[in-house]
Amino acid sequence: MEFKRQEIEIKAIQEGKNLFVEGYAAIFGNVDSYGDVIIPGACRVTISGAEGKRIKLCYQHNIGNVVGKIIELKEDDRGLWFKAKISNTTLGKDLVELINDEAINELSIGYNATEWDINAEQGVRYLREIKLYEISFVSRAANNEATITTTEVKQEREANEMTDEELLAKKAEIEREIESRIFNKFLKSI
Repeated sequence: MEFKRQEIEIKAIQEGKNLFVEGYAAIFGNVDSYGDVIIPGACRVTISGAEGKRIKLCYQHNIGNVVGKIIELKEDDRGLWFKAKISNTTLGKDLVELINDEAINELSIGYNATEWDINAEQGVRYLREIKLYEISFVSRAANNEATITTTEVKQEREANEMTDEELLAKKAEIEREIESRIFNKFLKSI
């Protein structure tokens, strides 16, 4: 099995005793440190039907350390998006604390490449189809861009420690980011 680390964004929402996580486990078109690029559509076969329900949410690529259940998994224009529930187990609670402390802030996927093309001049392997086995929280990804970039739990804690002026500045920063994303989506649609 191979492992692919990609830049991801993740959002964590605490609901009662449960933590729900959503974000991108893989981004299309990003060359990783192994020289691989996932092409849009590469995960489509695996995530559809019964095989998609077998993909696990793990810790450190250890299939014996399942930390939750993937609720939704799909490809969009950006990459492989997922939503999952982290189980309220000892390992799940430990993982939540590690994420909140930013000790664990990277994700990776475990897969086998089934169809690919190689560009020898660039030293890049383009993955046209992969069989996905798991999405893992990892302590050190090969791709230094494969980090958890945002969690609501962390932001809430930081917000409680901010002054009113800092909160207003943060609000303005978030609004600018939203406007930028909306504008970029608009440009892509033209």
